[in-house]
Amino acid sequence: MNNLIRSIPLLLILLSMPATAQESANKIGFVNTARVLKEAPQARKVEERLKAEFGPRETQLKAKRSEILELEEMLKSDSQTSATTRRKLEREIRLKVSQLKFLEQEFREDQNLRRNEEIRKLQQVISNVLKMQGDSGKFDLILTEGVSYVSDQIDITTQTIEMLKQLPDSGEGAQ
Repeated sequence: MNNLIRSIPLLLILLSMPATAQESANKIGFVNTARVLKEAPQARKVEERLKAEFGPRETQLKAKRSEILELEEMLKSDSQTSATTRRKLEREIRLKVSQLKFLEQEFREDQNLRRNEEIRKLQQVISNVLKMQGDSGKFDLILTEGVSYVSDQIDITTQTIEMLKQLPDSGEGAQ
């Protein structure tokens, strides 16, 4: 939203220039960042890294959920247990559910923090590619968000994705 607010005065200035000056001096491009984040090979690698990093913890959480379900089934199916044993089992289930909720929340927070870190790094790479693209393509303005309509003439999203594909595997080449 801030980018849109900042770009409005610039757009008004560009639009108020005489037609001859606009034709010779201004080249505008637009990049759909959502599409870039979805299609760039670096984005896929980020998702793979996060899956590898958080997969084992997710598997542990699934195992704990299964354990709780087994205890609940045991409680339901074994109607001949004593009241004391039943209360102990209910207490154990409540404790395990509480622990599981805490672990799931911690997992989500850790996962979101890491995802945000990786997305920030990727956005920096994309920003650097846009700067390179702006310089090499002699663009005066490249917009990325807050645009209601974009003609195909100024949409450079595909070229941006192609440039990202040509970066070294690490995705850090443009930094």
